[in-house]
Amino acid sequence: MSALRKPLSRGAVARVLQSLMLAELATARGRRGAGTDLSAPDRPGSGPASPHHFPSREPWGDDARVAGRSPGDLGCDSLELLWLTSATSEMFNLYEAGEHDALLRAERFGEWIDVVGRAVARSDARVRFATSGSTGKPKRCAHSLDDLDTEARYLAEVFADRSRVFAFVPAHHIYGFIFTALLPERLTAAVVEPSRAVQELSTLRRKDLIVGFPERWMWLERTIGGWPDGVAGVTSTAPCPRDLIGMLVEQGLAGMTEVYGSSETAGVATRTWPDAHYRLMPHWTFADKGDAGIARIADAAGRCFELSDVVEHAADGCFTITGRHDGIVQVGGVNVSPGSVAAALRERPGVKDAAVRLMRPDEGLRLKAFIVVQHGWREHDLRLDLDSWIERALEPAARPRALTFGQQLPTNEMGKAVDW
Repeated sequence: MSALRKPLSRGAVARVLQSLMLAELATARGRRGAGTDLSAPDRPGSGPASPHHFPSREPWGDDARVAGRSPGDLGCDSLELLWLTSATSEMFNLYEAGEHDALLRAERFGEWIDVVGRAVARSDARVRFATSGSTGKPKRCAHSLDDLDTEARYLAEVFADRSRVFAFVPAHHIYGFIFTALLPERLTAAVVEPSRAVQELSTLRRKDLIVGFPERWMWLERTIGGWPDGVAGVTSTAPCPRDLIGMLVEQGLAGMTEVYGSSETAGVATRTWPDAHYRLMPHWTFADKGDAGIARIADAAGRCFELSDVVEHAADGCFTITGRHDGIVQVGGVNVSPGSVAAALRERPGVKDAAVRLMRPDEGLRLKAFIVVQHGWREHDLRLDLDSWIERALEPAARPRALTFGQQLPTNEMGKAVDW
């Protein structure tokens, strides 16, 4: 381990590992999102685990058996067990760490924690984070723990006065990993787990830090009428509407820090309300521009990364974001390609053409689609077919929640595409 890196405590390892296992088990059981839906009530099984049983989101005990079928166990069958060991090995680089066999022999959650703990304690420890896959095949982005801890050290200076972290993000995503595992270790701050964050809102106090994303902040703004003095927030994963941050501050939130980054780069820059410009974190610099004016950044080791967003430079490493090069939008913090969704819709029987875009703020927070109906199809029948296919074939964030039908795509008098 690097002399500068602060080791992950056993509690932090358990938090990240449980988050990963819940999400992967939900996918394996056809319940994608069940493991990380922080709004859904927790319904731990009251009897032996069954195919319909889903483990509690409350912290698991060391003695919980991964393949056990008693209350408090995970109830995994042999295929689910293989799925979980693969996901855990991949994220924590267990094969290279020489811990893959140990994980296969581990029966209880506490043993899984110990295996992962040994892997992340290595001086060359690396962690892999998966992109959402909504814009194509998910990518696995590997980061050394030393690099991630460099960011955590900087953030510990930014949030030096914070003593408790309210986690509204999954700990196995890169944003959650940094803010609910690495940063609390640096601050020696307590963590309110995602499973308890909603219920514990009444205990908010000075020096608390709420870690969320735009949709969660929208919910909080409408739920909490006023904030206790000294409570601050941080947001990432998607642009947070400036008027939303303004309303939160008017309600008494002490401040909001926005973090700009990606699964490929981790955190790149921050800005704190009411600043308009992001400022690069100290371990990043702007490199030369790539093709078509794409901005590139370089880390301390000289490795360069292209930013997916169009940026407008200001002085001293500051910049603003003016859009994306690839047309990607974010729904619930997940990158989605409206063009890819429209292309998939065009392949459906009865669809002559399709357009997909993000809803306007007054319409909602999801995608919407305009469908041009093929000759010979009834709109009613096509709607039923598409509703069924959308739920079956598309990831939740990529599902259009409003379908409009017509004989041609909407355009203005100049023939240019317009909203609908």
